Amino acid sequence: MSKLEFFLDNLMNKHNYSKACRHYLDAKCLPTPDGRYTPDAVVGMQQAILGVLRSNDQLPNEMRQDLAFAFEYLCAGIAFDLLTPTKRPGGREPPIAKIMQEAAIRYLRWVDDGRLTDARPIATVAQSYQVEERTVRNWRKSWIGRPTPSLHDDFGQEQVTMLMKETGKQYRRFIPKPKKGW
Repeated sequence: MSKLEFFLDNLMNKHNYSKACRHYLDAKCLPTPDGRYTPDAVVGMQQAILGVLRSNDQLPNEMRQDLAFAFEYLCAGIAFDLLTPTKRPGGREPPIAKIMQEAAIRYLRWVDDGRLTDARPIATVAQSYQVEERTVRNWRKSWIGRPTPSLHDDFGQEQVTMLMKETGKQYRRFIPKPKKGW
């Protein structure tokens, strides 16, 4: 370990930086000679910020400042490395789609458990989300072995049904349909 690495490690421990912040700072130290960041560095910084935002940790000042700069650039119509889309591994759906599918899975499981009555629950979900029934069956299959998404205890049949339908509207609005033949 070099003196610089030792110094940085002690500094981060002294200030109790989170693991995500450490990853962010490591990635941020990888700019190219022209000052831009490599795609790997951008992915590293984005994942680190996402990690902090999803946790209960406070957003470190370094990240807060860089996000503020990024949004100032964005508002001015200028591209900023930190907000550059990166290639997603895996499927075509954005990660938010999985979160929106939770309401559909909850609805289907409530029907399976007898807490809701619906003669054709897969068709109901497919209609609400405007997807094919086989898509809903694939969602259900991908959730096998995973717990039912939690919901406040006070929610009853009407709220679960309403939440599924409203989430379906959001899904239709925000999740682009794949082109035929993909």
